[in-house]
Amino acid sequence: MKKFFVLMLCTFTLLSFSSCDLSDDDATNFYYETMEITSANFPEYFEYGKVYPIDFTYLRPTDCHIYNGFEFNHTGETERTIFAVATVLDRTDCETLTDTEGTDSFDFEVRYRNTYTFKFYIGEDDNGEKQYLTYEVPVREVGEETTTSM
Repeated sequence: MKKFFVLMLCTFTLLSFSSCDLSDDDATNFYYETMEITSANFPEYFEYGKVYPIDFTYLRPTDCHIYNGFEFNHTGETERTIFAVATVLDRTDCETLTDTEGTDSFDFEVRYRNTYTFKFYIGEDDNGEKQYLTYEVPVREVGEETTTSM
């Protein structure tokens, strides 16, 4: 019985390894890339301690770019940098898209009393320097009246 078990185990192991063909390349190849963010919607000011939905719009350059979400980085106490991220299918038949915008949003909690700066990635300039669409939003205390100059 022991010899039979060992024989079956060896047979199963051999069949398992011989049935795998690692040379198959039918999988879709892809990579990740950032996309241009064209606009964002902010209130005139934040109230300390509240949560705000922040909507933004991004451009899909080709039909091979599939929106995959966003990356939200803290680059200082009240500075945030946001990147729209796409999965890009590595194909040769990608078609350029025109006026193909998408939207997404995130909830933002105001935890500090200083003005917040939001930098949305829009691409690189001719020198390879990252460029950003920047919004600054002041913070006030809940119930604080806004002053209007006359």
